[in-house]
Amino acid sequence: MTQPATKTIQAIVFPTMAAVVAGYVMVAAALAGHPLPPALWVLVFAVFFIASFRSLKRGGLIVIAIAIALSGLAWAFTGEVSPQGLSSAGFLFVFLMVMQHMADLAARSPKIAEAAELIVSRPPGQRYLFVTFGTHVFALFLNIGAVILITTLLSSRLKGASEASQRSLAIASSRGFASTALWSPVSLCALITFTHVTGVTYAQFVPYGILGMLFFLLTGYLLERGRRSAVVHTEGLSLDDTFKLLRVVGLAAVLVVGGLVWVSVFDVRLIEAMFSVVFILGAIWTVLFVRAGHTNVPSLVKDYASATSGLANETAIISGATVIGAAASSLVGQWVGFQGELSAVTATWIAALIPATVFAAGLLAINPVVTVTVLASSLNPVWPEAAKMILVLAMSWGWSISGGGTPFTANVAIAAQKFGQTGFTVAMKWNGMFLALMLAVATLAAASGMIWLAG
Repeated sequence: MTQPATKTIQAIVFPTMAAVVAGYVMVAAALAGHPLPPALWVLVFAVFFIASFRSLKRGGLIVIAIAIALSGLAWAFTGEVSPQGLSSAGFLFVFLMVMQHMADLAARSPKIAEAAELIVSRPPGQRYLFVTFGTHVFALFLNIGAVILITTLLSSRLKGASEASQRSLAIASSRGFASTALWSPVSLCALITFTHVTGVTYAQFVPYGILGMLFFLLTGYLLERGRRSAVVHTEGLSLDDTFKLLRVVGLAAVLVVGGLVWVSVFDVRLIEAMFSVVFILGAIWTVLFVRAGHTNVPSLVKDYASATSGLANETAIISGATVIGAAASSLVGQWVGFQGELSAVTATWIAALIPATVFAAGLLAINPVVTVTVLASSLNPVWPEAAKMILVLAMSWGWSISGGGTPFTANVAIAAQKFGQTGFTVAMKWNGMFLALMLAVATLAAASGMIWLAG
């Protein structure tokens, strides 16, 4: 590498890592009960985004611009910029960095690779179910990396396969990933929703979320039953193969159970609990990984530094949307029409429209992060307290439907690219009937839930 190129990389990596380290320090101080002034997050974000400007895309730049404009408007009307909005945006920023490290470790792990290989190599009649739930479990700690891993392995095995086989497995991976928004404590949907919605806890929500996830995935399985290849020879899993899969399921279970326990014991927000659990697990896994000889510390630091800069656009959208939501909530509070609790009738109509609203925004290439953040922060202050669970469920279903059924979402785009199709084909042509059914179910369930609570 030439000296000018090296200097360019250093000019990007050093300030980026300085901003990330400063973010870790601020989160650690907040968790220790000594929060630093939220205004410092403005400096952290400024350094990070200026240093990573080349990684920002149009969507990220638009979100940053809207966040700045709305914050200025909120300051003009209220005389302040929400410190809670800045703190929440900062927590999400650092949480993304922690999850990136966890995903890097998982991507390097030979045991994770073995489990993924086992999932995609199942006989045709069994593969859909294995791919769906396999992608779902991997996504709990790999995030979008789960779709990349599974679809890459599948595409190499399906060259020359019929369109029906490609269709079935492409939407299997997409549905498996999208359904994490229905319940996973490390999904952005849950983290953002429970950052902004008060009056209902994740522990209260998670039984409904898991039931919704099972309904979502099993309905998709039943719809695909007529298109899947018949099982010619039922092939059971060996004991060794079972243990390979259980190791991955166990890692996901530790994340979920650890988060629930942390919330219950320390009585903190979900995002704070999950940050702590993921950070501790990541540290332990790093030590074990290095001791096993799979990598070394300099290599991990180098790759992590490069990866953090590459997350600039995602960070802009996620953290920027949080600031937008806080500013929107502040401005909505100034509007006389929203200075009080919504009536049961109005809340019922809004609840019924939330899933379709998130989905429609997705069709316009508006990330669910933005839509749900604005909805959650704006509706929470005026939503009937007894019906906060319906608000959370409606947004999580809207996020899942949008995440698995719009051509612009990352998991659909990746699946389309790996299988040589367009995003529209994967999202609408192959998945349209399922999307329409889930949207109808979510709409009716949200309205029925509100009517039942009001009665």
